[in-house]
This record gives sequence, structure tokens and C-alpha cells, in this order.
Amino acid sequence: MSVRNNKKTIKRVLTGFALLVMILFPLLLKNNYLLSVGVSFLVFACLGSAWNLIGGYAAQISWCHAAFVAIGSYTSVIMFNSLRISPWIGMLAGMAISAIAAIVIGSISFRLRGPFFSLSTIAFAELVRVFLQYKKDLTKGSNGLVVTYKQDSFANLTFSSDIYYYYIMLAFLIITLLIVWKVERSRLGYYLKAIKADEDAVQSLGINSNIVKLKAFVISALIASAVGTVYAFFLTYIDPASVGGIDLSMKIGSMAIVGGMGTLIGPILGAAFLIPLSEIANILLGSSGSGMLLYGLMLIIVFTYRPKGIRSLFFKDHVHNMRASVHTKKGGE
Repeated sequence: MSVRNNKKTIKRVLTGFALLVMILFPLLLKNNYLLSVGVSFLVFACLGSAWNLIGGYAAQISWCHAAFVAIGSYTSVIMFNSLRISPWIGMLAGMAISAIAAIVIGSISFRLRGPFFSLSTIAFAELVRVFLQYKKDLTKGSNGLVVTYKQDSFANLTFSSDIYYYYIMLAFLIITLLIVWKVERSRLGYYLKAIKADEDAVQSLGINSNIVKLKAFVISALIASAVGTVYAFFLTYIDPASVGGIDLSMKIGSMAIVGGMGTLIGPILGAAFLIPLSEIANILLGSSGSGMLLYGLMLIIVFTYRPKGIRSLFFKDHVHNMRASVHTKKGGE
């Protein structure tokens, strides 16, 4: 019992130390480039955690999260540019649209399994990207949309320094992790893990696995859409390729896959490892496409040598009988 308490204490100390480092990071380093890398890390740690809810805990590999980012980005920017409506309100509108889209797509695609589900999410993401590409009267097509800076304004999410975006995204990451932590320890979390282990066994217990997956998918979409709003105003420019391309979906998923799928800290480790590494690759190779080459290479290495992600280098997981766990949870509640 004391060993378990010691492990919990160590985890809390490490968590507190990591949070302190992230809080002090912009104050210790005055370099604006490193600050922008820090914002990117927080953005993709959030997006990876959102993806992890459905792709990690339930093993439903989705490649359409860029579509939710694009919906959040374009909704808030269009409302801000055309109607001068605060992006915080635009964020809520984007989240509502993303939730509806997730319900529609999830209701259809969760009837499929394996690669067929993944292919259906790719198709949805491409539909969103093509819509943004050719609906030029609304989205300006491939020319994209620009967020015009006038003055520092929290209400308008426009700042002259990236430090504000950093702390906003840090708050988003904390909220995202609390949501994932709550889901992980709830009945929904037990069901998702059980679906990952054996979906047929879950259904044999009278649990509607499609509804369970749909709930997680909607929560995941809401987080991705909200982050998309802040990401758009941080970038100050968006186009269908930058916020709606399949490469962005792959980048989001790789955070959890490389870090450790189905774990709370996995996407954070993945983002902390991949984001700086991709920046180094871009500098050394002089091409933004080198980042995607790096992601692909890291996925191959992880799948081959560390299928549980780089988290497995630091933590050892206990094996649970998920069928018994779900049965106990269902019966107990």
C-alpha cells in the first residue's frame, strides 16, 4: 500500500513540476520563435488528447479531426471578419456545428469496423476540405482568410505577442486533460476501454457500443473545434490545406500514437517529442514537408519497436480484464 502511495506522490510531484515549467516557460525564454513553438506544442497536445478519446481509448482510428479544426477555425474567423462577432461566440457556434457533424458522421460510420471506419472519416474530412476550397464566396477558397490585427483584445483574440496565446492554450490544455481524466474514470471510460478490448463482448452485455463511441466522438469533436478557433487567430491566416488537410489529421493522431494511445499523458509526450523535432527537421532540411516525413518515420519506428508509444519507456501498465471491469461497473452503478 505504501508503494502505491509513493507512486501517487511521485506522479503528483512530477505533474506539479511539469505544470510549473510550462507556466514559467514564456517568462524564462524571451525568444519569440521558441514561444511560438510552445504554442504549437500546446495546440497539438490538446488536439492529440481530443483524438485520444476516440482513437486511443476505444481504438476507433479517426482521420477527420482536421475537419473539426477547420469548422471551428472558419466559423469563428468568418463571423469575426464579416459580422465583427467575438471569436469566443464564434467558437461556440463552431462547436455546435462540429457536434452536429460528429453525430451525423458517427451515426453512420460507427456501424462500420476496422479500416472501413477510418476510410469513412477520411471521406468526411475531404468533403469538408473540398467545400472550403470551392465555396469561394464564403471562404475565399485557396486564397484563405486573414485575421486583421487592430489592437490587443482578449474579446477579439488578437494580440501583438504570442505569450497571450500561450497562456490561453495552456488553460485549454488543463481543461482538456481534466475532461479526459474525468471520462477515463467514468462509466463511459470503462466502456471505451472495453470496446477496445472486445466490442462483441461489450454488446453481449447489453451495452450499445455505437452510442458509447458516439458520445466520445462528440466530446472529441467539441474540443478539436474549440482549439481550432484559438489556432486560427494565433496563425492569423487559414486556408483549406492548413487547417483542413488530411496531413493535419495525421499529425493530430500521431501525437497520441507516438506518445501512447489510451493514456492521459501519451498525447502530451507525443507533442513534446514531435513538435520540437519537426521544427528542427524543417530548419535542417529547409522544407515544411519534412515535418510530415518525420511523422511518418516516427510512426513506423513506434509501431515496430514501441507499439505502446514512448510512454512505455517510463511507465508500466497493469493488465486488466476489461470484460469483467465493464460487468462490474455496469452492475455496480
